[in-house]
Amino acid sequence: MRDSLKISLVAAVLILVVGLSFAAGFMTNGMLTAPNRSTALAGLGVELGPLGSTRSPDSFKVFWEAWDIVQREYYGQVPSDQAVTYGALRGALGALNDPNTTFLEPRAASLERSDLAGQFEGIGATVQNNTDGRLVIVSPVPGSPAEQAGLQPNDVILKVDGREMVGVSSADAVTFLRGPKGTSVTLTIQRDGGTPFDVTLTRTPITMPTVTARTLEDVGAPTVGYVRLKLFGERSAGEVQRAIQDLRAKGAQAIVLDMRNNPGGYLTAAIDIASQFIGDGVVVYERHSDGREEPFRAKSGGTALDIPMVVLVNAGSASASEIVAGAIRDRQRGKLVGTKTFGKGSVQNVHQLSDQSTLHVTVAHWLTPERHDISKAGLEPDVVVEQEGEAGTSGDRQLQRAVDLLMAGR
Repeated sequence: MRDSLKISLVAAVLILVVGLSFAAGFMTNGMLTAPNRSTALAGLGVELGPLGSTRSPDSFKVFWEAWDIVQREYYGQVPSDQAVTYGALRGALGALNDPNTTFLEPRAASLERSDLAGQFEGIGATVQNNTDGRLVIVSPVPGSPAEQAGLQPNDVILKVDGREMVGVSSADAVTFLRGPKGTSVTLTIQRDGGTPFDVTLTRTPITMPTVTARTLEDVGAPTVGYVRLKLFGERSAGEVQRAIQDLRAKGAQAIVLDMRNNPGGYLTAAIDIASQFIGDGVVVYERHSDGREEPFRAKSGGTALDIPMVVLVNAGSASASEIVAGAIRDRQRGKLVGTKTFGKGSVQNVHQLSDQSTLHVTVAHWLTPERHDISKAGLEPDVVVEQEGEAGTSGDRQLQRAVDLLMAGR
């Protein structure tokens, strides 16, 4: 059961067409268990028992009384039974006043699983809504259909298969842009305010890396390695380990771990990644409503147990990011630089329902090794630095401050 824990994702500023898409209903964060009736959700094995209710049908008498009236009298088209069921579920969950206990319709649930698995079928581009609400390409994935078609950052997507994208959220746009491999999709693109043009792409399977790494020659620190972690997915722990090994082979003597705007992911990935920097002891505690606490400890075999490090965080760093950042600071392995983190630490069970929708139910909270409850409070950085410049570049003020700290500590 423990290996099935995962951390759900905070509403991301950046929604990936083939990557980190957080569709409707998938806009929360916290730690989640991920069960499935017969198979493992996102590859994590645990089964559900039979679902049932002890409530009498009389409990819903007023509901059906009211709905019968609507069906008889409403001027307009009455929604389908499925739409009514989904709406009723959302309304009932809303009465809990817990944004992390949520219901995901089948499409959103499928996107959640594929996001965390790191494998998708789509065009291979990240998209977001700009300040005008228009859908724009952030970047094409290397080797993807989007890159091969010549799509560029800041290209505006006006239409998808003739459907207007003006006013459509990036989360909803993902459902139009993804699709089975071999199928085609036509985008109407506007570049730099010019005449719109159409581009037809064939969707392909995409494997989306969650880690990028390099040494920081461009910011005057060739002996400092830079690891940017975008998400805690199934492959992330292995990617981080390989990145550190490669950086050390290239002469890196210190590490900047960038978890800014990282919305979370799997708890198992968080423990494995923290274990690259922490040799032993507690990484995080899980506290239940009865006060019982369960520790999750670091695993042996870390590749960066002795190397100086700084962690970059901001308001978009949540869930798994806060677990790793909190553990690194509490265990005195490195300082946090940036701005206060998002502040979520609730644990959810994820139940896959009969129609492939999922129900996320809060069951516990988690605490850092020094038992700080991050929920709502977030993590305050050791060094507060407001962001200036593009992330990861020489103009990145937070990155530069991290490098300065590492260089001064030698």
